[in-house]
Amino acid sequence: MGHRIQGVLLRSKPDAAGLAALERGYGYKLFELTGQQLWLLDLGVPEPAPGDLPSIRAARLLAPNYVDALRVIGWDEEPLPQLSWLIAAAAASRQLRQPVLAFLSDDEVHDFVAIAAPGGVTIIGDKLRGYLLRWEGGALVVQPFVSYETGQEPPMPPDELALIPKASLLPTEKLAVGGYPLHGNVLAEISGFAQGAALLGIGTRSQSQRGSLQLIEAKGLGHSVWDRAAGAASRTT
Repeated sequence: MGHRIQGVLLRSKPDAAGLAALERGYGYKLFELTGQQLWLLDLGVPEPAPGDLPSIRAARLLAPNYVDALRVIGWDEEPLPQLSWLIAAAAASRQLRQPVLAFLSDDEVHDFVAIAAPGGVTIIGDKLRGYLLRWEGGALVVQPFVSYETGQEPPMPPDELALIPKASLLPTEKLAVGGYPLHGNVLAEISGFAQGAALLGIGTRSQSQRGSLQLIEAKGLGHSVWDRAAGAASRTT
């Protein structure tokens, strides 16, 4: 799996008390985007096992119909790390007392983004198998999609999706030439959250360019997917 990105984007520098709380729960590396007055937290979010009930229960408190749709589509046969990142987004917003944008995406399986405020989650965008999911204001929209360029068969939506409250199923969409865009959900939300985040190169193959980030502080997290972007110019406190 290449081109994996993950983290929590912040528009205000996090305070020491909030970071200490996140260190106890996850461990972190805090980066500043060069010249942008934006901050990026990479967290040590654990990878859950398939059907991990504690993560499912905690995530359902935040967006129950979204979690139920993931379980129906995935049949509880694969891990759902986006649920752990959803929980982390809510915790980070609460502990740091500011809106945050959390994301987990790669070029094979995941394309998850969530915006959370101290009062709760406001937006979720996700992709699982042949489905796009968008959750906003408690309502969920599920969009099946297919790319005929690869000979992919259209997904067959499970009947159980119709039983999920406040969930709408759209007709299957045929993707344009080029197929599914790299980090498409993340890219769709991140520019509206913070324009300066374009420096990260999300949605391109040139992400993690050396010098685009500066490492400010590391506590309890040894490796980050953003270490290369921080490069030799980093400093720790």
